[in-house]
Parts: sequence; structure tokens; C-alpha cells
Amino acid sequence: MSFINKFDVLLLDVGHSFMFKGYRFFDTEDFAATYRNLGGILLTDELVNQIIFTVSRKIKADGKNPAYYECLPSVISYLQKHPQASYLPVNELNLLEQVFANHEVGVISGKHVEVLHQLAKTHRLGIVSNIWSKKDIFLKEFDRVGIRDLFEIIIFSSDFGWIKPSTKLFDRAIEHFDVEREKIVYIGDHIMRDVGGAKTAGLSSVWINKRGKQLNQSMAIPDLIVKDLQDLV
Repeated sequence: MSFINKFDVLLLDVGHSFMFKGYRFFDTEDFAATYRNLGGILLTDELVNQIIFTVSRKIKADGKNPAYYECLPSVISYLQKHPQASYLPVNELNLLEQVFANHEVGVISGKHVEVLHQLAKTHRLGIVSNIWSKKDIFLKEFDRVGIRDLFEIIIFSSDFGWIKPSTKLFDRAIEHFDVEREKIVYIGDHIMRDVGGAKTAGLSSVWINKRGKQLNQSMAIPDLIVKDLQDLV
């Protein structure tokens, strides 16, 4: 697409941009089944389901609070403070952390793998993405589909405790590429965190609006709106 040809660098979000079926934290989700599959035997199903669900609600709520944009605690910190998990041994807390990560990570489809390879032929690529869990399970999915090496830099918020729309994550990526900000465009699905964060950081933006949401005057305005990442090639 001619729009992205104006840029040298494409910075991408991950969840709901090219990774889907993640963030499975519904109250109907069977977290206990994941716990059992990972070898857990100590805790009851009811307790596992309650801990993971309530921790996910707490992190989501805190993530909406600007006071946490540059100091969001780790998943393990939330587990350690949970009244029904704080007494657990370290190995059980680590297991619950793995359960959480397994429900946060999604899947990268073949069509999006192909799109990323095409974009990498014409642009320098980087990742700037909000995740709650440690990055390992996300990188494992990157490796499964063979895309990790397409990106010069991969910045996940959980490495720093910063979350978009804070400009700190964007600035870190910009420093790496060492090009003028007008030569970088950010691509993501969240109008406030992705488009708004990019705008505050002085970057152009592409909004992936898969569901056809309507913009209003209170929202940041993207430079381009597409339904899917593949619309950019």
C-alpha cells in the first residue's frame, strides 16, 4: 500500500493485530484444566479458577488507570498479593503464573505470517506491545511460526512495567532505529493505547479496526484505518 511506502520503519502491536485468540480471561474459562495440564495437583479447580480470574480483572482495571502506565506490577506480584494465593509456595505461584500466560498468549495465523514476511522485504520492523505475562511464551509462538528474526527489536511492556499509551515504550524503539520520527509509523488495534500513544510520541499511526468501530471527537485520529494487517500489502 502506498501509504506505508512513506515510512522506513513499521512498529507493530501484537495482540489483535497479528496474534489472535488470546486474552482468554472470561468467567467461563477453565483455568483449572490448564493448571492440571501443566502438572498442578495441590489446588482445587474452584480456587485456581477464582485466583486467575480475579487477578486478570485486577490487572485489567489497573491497566486503565493512568497512575499505572509507567509502573504496572508483574503478574507474579499480583499473585503474591492475592489473599487466596499469597500463602502458596513459590513453585505453586510460578505454576499459576504459567496458567495465566497460557491464557494470555494467542495464535499467529499463516496468513499473518505471510504478511509479516512481505512487510519485512520493504521495511524495517519492530514490536512495541502491551502484555501482562513474561515474554517467553509469546516469543515461543513467534518461533513456532518463524517470525522472530523479522524484527530488529521486540519491546514487550512486561519487561519494564510500562504500558502504552506511555511514550516510554515508543521512545525506546525510536532510539534503536535512529531515524526521524516522521519515518516511523505505528500499527495497532487499540485507538487509545496504540493510536493515541503513537500520536503523543510523535508518530504516524495505522488503526486496525476489524470490527468497524466508529470514531468520535474524543478519540485520537489515526492517519489510516484498515480492517486487517494484510490490507497494508
